[in-house]
Amino acid sequence: MPLMESITEITNTGKGRPANTTLLSKTAETFQNVLEGIKAAGTAESSGTPVNTGSSTLDAIFARAAEAYGVPERILKAVAKAESDFKTTAVSKAGAMGIMQLMPATAKSLGVKDPFDPEQNIMGGAKLLASNLKEFGGDLKLALAAYNAGSGAVKKYNGVPPYKETQNYVKKIMADLSENTAIDINSIVGKGKSDSSLDLIGEGSSISEMQALLNTLGIGTSSLGNGMINISSILQDRISGDVDGKGKIDKDMFANLIEILRLQMLLNTTNSIGDFDEV
Repeated sequence: MPLMESITEITNTGKGRPANTTLLSKTAETFQNVLEGIKAAGTAESSGTPVNTGSSTLDAIFARAAEAYGVPERILKAVAKAESDFKTTAVSKAGAMGIMQLMPATAKSLGVKDPFDPEQNIMGGAKLLASNLKEFGGDLKLALAAYNAGSGAVKKYNGVPPYKETQNYVKKIMADLSENTAIDINSIVGKGKSDSSLDLIGEGSSISEMQALLNTLGIGTSSLGNGMINISSILQDRISGDVDGKGKIDKDMFANLIEILRLQMLLNTTNSIGDFDEV
């Protein structure tokens, strides 16, 4: 996608923002300008009310997602807890993003343009779970296994795949649900260290892990997606300038990583995304 088309696509995602919010300057010509524009707009993004990712707002989103896709709210919250401990900017070493840990291709197929937006991410995760439940005849264990390992793996083994991660994942969520008590998001949000079973990248992770992730996603050493914005040198400058001297990701570097991943999604997502069948 040419640069100006990329900028147009990103600008189009600004629908619903306050009238005085400028997403990108009309003269934006470099990746740095694009990045800074998205970061600035992100602080003001709103659909009529201030952006809030606190527990009360997340509770409301989970309730809407449960109603929209027919998946019990307790199940959605149990999945979110296992996936990310409700961290809106969670990123796994495999590239899964957001509260419900959606992989880039999965997010795109679900119509999620910004996987770090709580509303889009939770709605996407609920849609995927609903699709899995429909595919596997309402069997929750199989639906959860498919969420973690893919429906192909579940079909291949005719049950929960024999992967240690998937086996533990299903057991963890089923155990949370068996307690028959509501998951208190407020008691989890804001904790320093994640209790998630997944290996997440964040502040304090090694720079090499971040570089490996970017290389895996195809944006670490070459142009971003199929656009014309080369970010290799910018990434290296950021790494050199933001490392705390111990080869670890600091707060600013992690914030830049999130914006790079967000930009990757925006550049690769179009308005003609296919949807799953409605459940």
